[in-house]
Amino acid sequence: MMNRRTTAGIWIGLVLVLSLAGLAFGAEVIVDTAYVAKEKDRAGVVLLDTRPERAYKEGHIPGAINMGGRGAAVVLRDVDARILPVKTMEKILGEAGITRDQEIIVYGSKGDPAMTVPFWILEYLGAEKARVYWGGIDDWKAAKQPVTAEERKLPAATFAAKVRPDRLATTDYVKANLKNANVQIVDARTPKEFSGDDIRALRGGHIPGAVPIPFEQNWADPEAAKKLAEGKATGRDGMAVKDAKALREVYKALDPKKEVIAYCQTGTRSAITYVALRALGFEKVRNYDDSWIVWGSRLDLPVENASYYDFVKVNAALRRIDDLERQVDELTRKR
Repeated sequence: MMNRRTTAGIWIGLVLVLSLAGLAFGAEVIVDTAYVAKEKDRAGVVLLDTRPERAYKEGHIPGAINMGGRGAAVVLRDVDARILPVKTMEKILGEAGITRDQEIIVYGSKGDPAMTVPFWILEYLGAEKARVYWGGIDDWKAAKQPVTAEERKLPAATFAAKVRPDRLATTDYVKANLKNANVQIVDARTPKEFSGDDIRALRGGHIPGAVPIPFEQNWADPEAAKKLAEGKATGRDGMAVKDAKALREVYKALDPKKEVIAYCQTGTRSAITYVALRALGFEKVRNYDDSWIVWGSRLDLPVENASYYDFVKVNAALRRIDDLERQVDELTRKR
């Protein structure tokens, strides 16, 4: 017969095992340069360069394939940045030589959503061994690993999706769960978008009850993009993913046992949030594909901190632009 101390020890051991299992699971979502170098040529592994075709042709990781055009995140979505019908995506992925049961390592530029969007889509389609090489081509080059311009094409295959509806949040789903205590909503946009000061739909503001956690908070330096744009940084080092401890601090307001819905403007930036949460072991995570561009433009949906364009000022500005264009046309004709 076990005494209380023995029983307590068993329970503590089980908790530790489960915790370690969660950490191991998280580690499989985001992989590093050493992992890619070791696994990329193994049978059953596909390395997907998600960047635009032009960047791929200029130099990529040996053995990587590319989906052409403006990159995987664009190819797998329509002109409004909504994911394509499942059958269409199956055809695109199959023609690229990708199957659902392969290990698919996606990469792009360091910390860029162009790689996290395809990862989320692959998980939605049922790929159970998708990985994100967050450091991407930047870390690969920094490690002095080989780069090639030689294109690789895989023979066509059959991608048979096993759709995971629990990876995608629709507008109707978000609306139906606004008051669900077991559902948490994360707004991955900028503070000004959240407050309604930056209006990018018919209305500004945010979804009621949403927790503001800008996607840049997943980066080692949340100011990295700004510094790069201002010439205060020469590379993307600041866009490295934070370590697990720092990421847990970022998302400390969330309960990992509850579901999380992440959104931004078009479901692009929030895909970075999706990956970070999955890496932390959050299992119930959805990306809201319609995001604010749809929610903020539907007047039947509730909004907190709602703000609206001053159309009088906008129309006045447009008239001034029209006047300037007419003056330019007249000057051009006189020459």
